[in-house]
Amino acid sequence: MKKWYNLLLSIINIILYFVLIALWISIPDELTLNLALSVFNLVLTLLLVYLNRDMLSNYYQSTQFKKLTESLVFIFLIFSLLGVANYWSYKHPLQVDLSAYKMNSLSDQTKNILKKMQGEIKFKIFARKQESAAWLAMVEFYRAEKSSIAIEKVDIDIRPDLVADYHITEAATIVIEYQGKRQYVSERDELNITNALIKITRNNDPVVYFIQGHGEGDLTSVDNEGLKFIFEAMKNSALDIRPLSLLSTQEIPFDAKTVILWGPKSALQPSEINILKRFLERRGNLLVALDPDLNHDNHQDLRLLLKNYRLNVSNDLVIDRKSFVNGSNGSIPLIDSYNADHAITKKFKGQVFFPLVASIDEIPEQLSNEKGKVSLLMSTSTFPESWGETNLKEFASGSVSFTKGVDLPGPLHLAATYESDHNKIVVFGNSGFVLNAYLKFGTNYSLFLNSLSWLVDEDRLISLNLPIVQSEPMFISQQQMGVVFYFAVLFSPLVLFGTSIYMYRRKRDK
Repeated sequence: MKKWYNLLLSIINIILYFVLIALWISIPDELTLNLALSVFNLVLTLLLVYLNRDMLSNYYQSTQFKKLTESLVFIFLIFSLLGVANYWSYKHPLQVDLSAYKMNSLSDQTKNILKKMQGEIKFKIFARKQESAAWLAMVEFYRAEKSSIAIEKVDIDIRPDLVADYHITEAATIVIEYQGKRQYVSERDELNITNALIKITRNNDPVVYFIQGHGEGDLTSVDNEGLKFIFEAMKNSALDIRPLSLLSTQEIPFDAKTVILWGPKSALQPSEINILKRFLERRGNLLVALDPDLNHDNHQDLRLLLKNYRLNVSNDLVIDRKSFVNGSNGSIPLIDSYNADHAITKKFKGQVFFPLVASIDEIPEQLSNEKGKVSLLMSTSTFPESWGETNLKEFASGSVSFTKGVDLPGPLHLAATYESDHNKIVVFGNSGFVLNAYLKFGTNYSLFLNSLSWLVDEDRLISLNLPIVQSEPMFISQQQMGVVFYFAVLFSPLVLFGTSIYMYRRKRDK
């Protein structure tokens, strides 16, 4: 009876140890339950030792126990080395993303930002226990890239004091702390977290003015379906966007980092041209998009202003019969050839299309007073596949053809930049490539945002994969984690333990 009793208690004791391992790993926050069960199991172990003290006393003096002790010491040392290696790998994580589109790793943009941040960065996850797992999986990507990131989970149901101290108004919020500053993120994606990191390293956001009053559309209006998305994309890029009418001001505000003149339909007044000219002379940056108008050119004065900076925007219509959007008869060029030496397009990948675009060329330095550098960002196919059409009637009839001496032979350039010690200018031959109708063409928006980032001297924003994160990393569910846990933590060690006992007994019996 006593032997049966000891066997039952021993089996219960061993099972409880495995249960304890599972509990401490799966629910470490339940300290009361885990500690109580640990104390109970330890008392049970001591009771078994006491009940079997005579047998254990003889066993302690045997040769078998000495061999077992040596094996246990060896196993302990092995586990200690594994523990050190595990701790080092936790502090210096390494991961490889084998997915085709690299959706389970951070973008180059984020990596560049993290690389430039010095010192400790704290991520505090304010969420309920069931919501924190997905947030934790997301921020682990950041810690894998930078080991100085400290992650702390705060259960909002248990710590209402911290919720009040940090002024948390939404469940599932990350508070990022860096050098005495805080930023709050409530959207669980890389774009919002990375933009919070950008903001926390700034004293203030760069101010960008969007010129209105010439048919460009009200950028800030919620009713504007044409440019609403690009406005949201600029705001998400941590920029301070403000509308501006040149007719109602004498000077562009001195806090302006960049001014955007995007697809004006009506002509700018001479006074407005002069305001832009003075802005450029005082080291301002300019982003311009001019659509072709073969019926009547309303922008001759604006073209003259740009020519002063060695940028010649022709009033023609680029035709590319080799690479174009189906059904456009070559009037919507599809571009995949970029300037690999310029920051805007250095790492740019994918295709960009321009619906009805004008060509841009460089004016030789000897013909201009400005001595800055002009860079042509992208080009069409070579002649005779592409040319710049200047006859609107040919285009309207659907039978466009190259006219020697009138039309411009390819390859033609659709975007260009000017850069000097004083200012920067980016010019596009089309404004419609970032309309809301083309939301699914993320490369169009990336090109726009890269250009704007270069103008506001935020090169760390350049190479943003998409203006919005359209896919999320794959997270493992609780059920899947359970399968992984029981097979990796319980089943596999038990199999190995049983195999080792079997091999040991087999060797002993020989």
